[in-house]
Amino acid sequence: MIIQILSNLREEGYLDRSYHPAVAPFLAGANVAFRRTALNNAGGFDPNCVTGEDCDLCVRLSKEQWELYMRRSAIVSHSNPTSLRHLMRQWYGYGRYHPYVFSKHNAPAVEIFRQLRHPIRGERYACLFYRLFPMAVVVFLTPFLLLHLAAVVTLALWLLGWTTAGYLGLIATGSLVPAYVWPDIKRFGFLRGSALAAIRYIADFALFVGAFIGGLHQRMLYVSATVD
Repeated sequence: MIIQILSNLREEGYLDRSYHPAVAPFLAGANVAFRRTALNNAGGFDPNCVTGEDCDLCVRLSKEQWELYMRRSAIVSHSNPTSLRHLMRQWYGYGRYHPYVFSKHNAPAVEIFRQLRHPIRGERYACLFYRLFPMAVVVFLTPFLLLHLAAVVTLALWLLGWTTAGYLGLIATGSLVPAYVWPDIKRFGFLRGSALAAIRYIADFALFVGAFIGGLHQRMLYVSATVD
């Protein structure tokens, strides 16, 4: 399955349908039930989806005019990773098949998504730019991405010998670190929040690498959304 990093479902009710189906709210396979008729009507699960089968199926159900309903009172117990190695392997797997699901339901295009400060109808990202293109290029603008872009540019400036510009890049990179860790610190306090931010970074990195490699297999450039 794909953890719902692209959507943020909080309110009970029917899920909205989106122009970009792969970023529309969906129900995670770990806690969802389907009518057998609906499942058969949509063609069942796609065996090519090692992960992401839940997102793919929900999109196809919506296309077949079935409704998806969020029930807040339905509680499901779920086992989570108990080691950093397991966590990295799990999130790498999530990212590895994001591009397959995305390319399956979207025409090749250059698409840039921005992260919303406050989710709208469950959607955490909005399309900032869209244009049809022979090769799919999908970029999610996140604090994780901006932080690493700043770091790469800073390193390049230092290697080129542009010391003053390198210092400015170092300051810019340092200023982006608080933006990345702040959500955890704000919620859990400095010590616990910093530890959780570090764990989230590991998951983000594994997801990012897996999605990039998965994109190459789909002949597309895929810069993933992240856990933040």
